[in-house]
Amino acid sequence: MPKLQVYAEIGLDDGGCLLFTFDPPGLLARGRSFDEAMEVGRSEVRALRRFLAQGGCLGLLQEAWGEGQSPEIVVAETVRRRGRVGNGGTRATFKRDFVPVRPEDTPGLLGLMRHMRATLWTLKDRIPPEAYAFRSLPRRGAIGEQLAHIAACDRWYLSCFWDDLPRLRRSRDVWDKLVLNRDLALEKLGNLAPEECGAARKAGQQTWTPRKLFRRFLYHERFHRDTVERDLALFLAGGENRRELTFPPNPSAAR
Repeated sequence: MPKLQVYAEIGLDDGGCLLFTFDPPGLLARGRSFDEAMEVGRSEVRALRRFLAQGGCLGLLQEAWGEGQSPEIVVAETVRRRGRVGNGGTRATFKRDFVPVRPEDTPGLLGLMRHMRATLWTLKDRIPPEAYAFRSLPRRGAIGEQLAHIAACDRWYLSCFWDDLPRLRRSRDVWDKLVLNRDLALEKLGNLAPEECGAARKAGQQTWTPRKLFRRFLYHERFHRDTVERDLALFLAGGENRRELTFPPNPSAAR
């Protein structure tokens, strides 16, 4: 039976669990406990394969499995740390993050980033102007804020590894921000110098490597793409969870 290796991050404060993968990089599942995350992961593997197939990225699987099949999920490493992770917060650095990115790895990883961004872009024409200021819960970011957060974190991730990032032109449009920052990310990650491919850098409380950057970019975009789609569905349904805000559509990034 084909195997899919996962890397678990468990929060000691809430017991929550995130299950990451490296082949391909990203997030497979999350849950309020390790057992729940594993259960979700088993139901997500077919969707993962379907997503990779749609983007021509099946070659990123270390062990491929056929359509309709389910691989065995194997936990390769577990990081337990203080804090909460059930809400999606992550700080873990796995041993696999330190494996250098090889030149032959880069085209496939960049292709996966482009495919993930294309799935986000499918939401653009579905979001009416008034929906950008909608939030589903009082303490949750509005749809426009979540999109701006994706753009801002694209640059923040890069700044954890590089000091010399160029200044980008200013824009008030959140979709334009997403293009500007993602183009910069693709340029930097697509042109790693030989000495950068296996380098590690400490920034704040985390250690960053190129492989960790790819994993976090793909995790973060998938996480917030899902939350934006969920909140958009609530807005369009006009249910009791719908809340209007007073700030303007397409808010600029908070960071």
